[in-house]
Amino acid sequence: MKNFILFILFISVVKNSSGQLTKNNWLVGGNGYFNSTAYNNSAGASGQKVTNIQLTPNIGYFIADKFATGLKLGFGSSRYRVEGQNSLTKNTTYSFGPFVRYYFLPLKKQFNILIDGSYQYGIERGGGASAPIGQPLNFSITQYEKNTFSISAGPVLYFNSSVGLEFLIGYSTSKYVKFSGTNNSLLVGLGLQVHLEKDK
Repeated sequence: MKNFILFILFISVVKNSSGQLTKNNWLVGGNGYFNSTAYNNSAGASGQKVTNIQLTPNIGYFIADKFATGLKLGFGSSRYRVEGQNSLTKNTTYSFGPFVRYYFLPLKKQFNILIDGSYQYGIERGGGASAPIGQPLNFSITQYEKNTFSISAGPVLYFNSSVGLEFLIGYSTSKYVKFSGTNNSLLVGLGLQVHLEKDK
């Protein structure tokens, strides 16, 4: 019964909701991604643990109805550890660059479908260290530059005229400066965007 009441309240909140997707409005928010994998198999990966965090705040401006552009920042952190060993590899990435996004459905909808494309210039710092158990780790840090192109799409659900919750799936490709080859990633993200109506 409790779940049914919460469902009815949820429907009543979003029933007449839509986002401010019109020209001259602002868009502020971001997306986040977290992944933690513990390997416990007999294929040579037992005891390994990999943790990844990615956050991408953004600010944008609707230059036309349903079409926004702006600046996206990025922060990423990854750690790789082997259980029972005194070793750790860690990387931190800072990035920034432009983005564009387009909403496909009519303006006055409680949900919409969007597509988002971006370019990010990033600086990645990291390295690894190992030592006998009980001894301190002395990291050798290396810095790299990289260029990342990303595209993502998915639905957004509006709680009111200002706040939307996004469920996105995306693909990105990164190229490290002075190195050949690319790194390609498939990510699933959750985002929150606030639409700010310009004063008239």
